[in-house]
Amino acid sequence: METDTLIRVTTEGLLLCLTVSMPVIVVAAVSGLAISFVQAITSLQDQSISYAVKLVAVVVTVLVTGAWGCASILHFANEIITLAVPS
Repeated sequence: METDTLIRVTTEGLLLCLTVSMPVIVVAAVSGLAISFVQAITSLQDQSISYAVKLVAVVVTVLVTGAWGCASILHFANEIITLAVPS
């Protein structure tokens, strides 16, 4: 592999990591902020509520976006293998 190809593949890999993990991170952040807001309004300061809601939200997000993320990672892995082992 040449240097330009290696830099391109590394950049694509980092961007893929960012795009695959972004939905889960956004959902966890938004649900955490929403639950904290509701807890501040209701003066309910139980920490297990926040963790339970975030856990459910993240699991649902992983189930919804999991197939897309796996397909993206598989496509990237196939691209790397074809670059590394030319036929």
